[in-house]
Order: sequence, then C-alpha cells, then structure tokens
Amino acid sequence: MLSVPSRSGFTLAVEKLLLGFLPAAVLVVLVAARYLVGRHLGFDYRPVWEASRHVFLGESLYPPPHAAALHDEQQFVYPPIAAVLAAPLAIFPFGVAAALFAVVELVATVLTLGVLGVRDWRCYGVVFLWFPVLQNFLIGSITSLLALGLAVLWRYRNEPRVSTPVAAIVVAAKVFLWPMLFWLAATRRAFVALFALSLALAGIALAWAVTGFGGLTSYPRLLDELSRLEAWKSYSAVALGLVLGLSTGEARALAIVAGTAVLVALVLVGRRSTQEPEAERQAFIFAIAAAFLFSPIVWTHYFALLVVPIALTRRTLSPLWFVPLAMWATTGQSDGQAWRVVLGLVVWSVVLAGALRLPSPVPTPRDRVAQPIAFLSAFGR
Repeated sequence: MLSVPSRSGFTLAVEKLLLGFLPAAVLVVLVAARYLVGRHLGFDYRPVWEASRHVFLGESLYPPPHAAALHDEQQFVYPPIAAVLAAPLAIFPFGVAAALFAVVELVATVLTLGVLGVRDWRCYGVVFLWFPVLQNFLIGSITSLLALGLAVLWRYRNEPRVSTPVAAIVVAAKVFLWPMLFWLAATRRAFVALFALSLALAGIALAWAVTGFGGLTSYPRLLDELSRLEAWKSYSAVALGLVLGLSTGEARALAIVAGTAVLVALVLVGRRSTQEPEAERQAFIFAIAAAFLFSPIVWTHYFALLVVPIALTRRTLSPLWFVPLAMWATTGQSDGQAWRVVLGLVVWSVVLAGALRLPSPVPTPRDRVAQPIAFLSAFGR
C-alpha cells in the first residue's frame, strides 16, 4: 500500500498538486501533442513491430550493415529475441499495438517501484515527471521493461529459479546489460551467471533459427556501423570522448578503460558480499554503471533504468529522485553539443554515485533532544 510520511496540510496539498496531478497532466498533454502534430506513439516500437511481423513470415529482421540503410533510425537492431518476445502484439494494427505497448511500459514502471519496495507515492509522481520515463512511454522503447527485469533480478537474487531466466532475458533482449552476469558471478552466483548466459545464447540462437539465421553474419558489422553513426549524438562515455576531440577509436578506448575499472571495482566489492550486506547492493550498482560506460550509445530513455539504483537506497522521497529531472534541459539527442553530453553524463553519474551509499538516518525528535542532553551531561561528571 502506498503511503507518505506525515506532513503539514499546505505541504501535502502542494505535493498532491506537483507530484499527483502534474505527472498525469503532463502525460496527457504530451500524448495529445504528438497526435496533433501527426507523430503518434511508438517511434522506437515500430521497427520492433515490423520485425515481429517478419518473424511470422520467416524473413530476415535486419537491414544491410551500411550507413544508407540506417539513415532514419527506423531499423530493427535489437537481438532477434526481442522481436520474438514482442510477436503477440504484432497481430494488431500498428496504432493499436503501439498504444497497448505504451500501457505495458507504464505498468512496468509502477511494478519496478513496487518490486523494489517503494511505497511513498511521491516517488511514483517524481518518476513520472522524468523526461526519460515519459519519452520511453511515447516512443515505445523497451527500457522500462528492462528496468523491471533488473528490479526482479535484484529482489529474487537468492532464488535461482527466478533470477536465472530473468537475467537471461534481460541480457538477451539488450546485450549492453551483460555486466549483470559479472555481478552474479562476483557475488558468488557463478553457476547462475553461467546458466543465464547459456540460456541467453540459446534463446538468441533459437530466435535466429526462426528467421533462418538471416543477418547473423553481418550483425556485428551492423552494430559497429550503428555505433559509428549515432554514438556522437548520445550521452555515452564515447560521446564525451568525441566532444573532447578524441578520434572514434580513442573515445571507445576511453570508455572501455573506464568500464573495465568499474568492473574491477564490482568484483572487489562483490567478493565482500558475504561479510558486508551492503557490498552486494553496491556491486549491483557498479554493474549498471559498467553497462552505461561500455555502451557506445546511451539514449535519453536509457536514463529510465536509473529508477532501479535510486529505489534500492531511497524508498522515500529524497533529493536523488529529482536529479533525472535535469534531462528536461536536453530532451531528445545530444546532437554532439558539449553541454548536453556533459549534462547527460553528470546526471547518470551523480545518480549512480549517490546510490552507492545509503543516506544518513534522519534523527527522530527524541534523538534531537537526547543528543544535547548527553552532551551536557558529559560536563557534569
């Protein structure tokens, strides 16, 4: 059941207005605006919907691996299992399927918070004001579903029958989350990590078999070409390197070095998880950080994943919940502009760094009285 700490009448009224009414109003306005300008819902979902229909026909899901085929960002580039999993919605016309998928995204965000034990309704309100979460809903990317997968993976980490298939699905659907397997191994769940990797590879192979393995040999080149064309206008470590004047190869090397350093930290911290309960949570956050660093492309909707590390340590409203609101200053892509790239990196870096440590407990009224009394009594001895 959702709750909120006791507040004054005026404060509660303001919170209900800004965190209760405003998120719903903003969502309705954004949806209406898209339809008014003829853009509708599901820009990112359309390639998935089309690929799912190709699955039924046994056709290749992928375009040729060259720039001309990737010019309008409307090509399917996910692993094939994403198209297979989304196939049930492909029986509907695109407009209906996109609307249904948008609802699924909303529900997934709510479930993510619920699975992680967030009961403060104000946190839900703030999250639905994040531009990355709203964009995820509008364009139909799968990031909210990935966030739910990470939440389930964390909550059921000690139940292999749940964590193994969930980890496999998350990694198979979005390969850049592979550091989660390192987290499983580092926290003494090597068998689960190995089995999840095997399931992910088997699922991808089976999905490719359904389409006659079309595009299999050219898929690595497709991803490399996609990275070359789009990394510069995202919010990744590679984009930062390019802004700093590095070549593409040097920028990628910078990201790999940074990601490797975080992976090392993950392993070192994860090994302490049996003695220090907090180490397990910190290693999980390091895994998310490594995923961001290793990915050559970090789009705005990737920031919807940040709900997971925040919810792990802040189950009631705190300043960290408001940090992703800064992405309203740079909606959409960074377009290679230095201030946008830096802002994006600062946002996800601050959230992940802030989530590494638990907030200091707020003293109760009794504690506030006891502290000065204890201080004064020391002089009376």
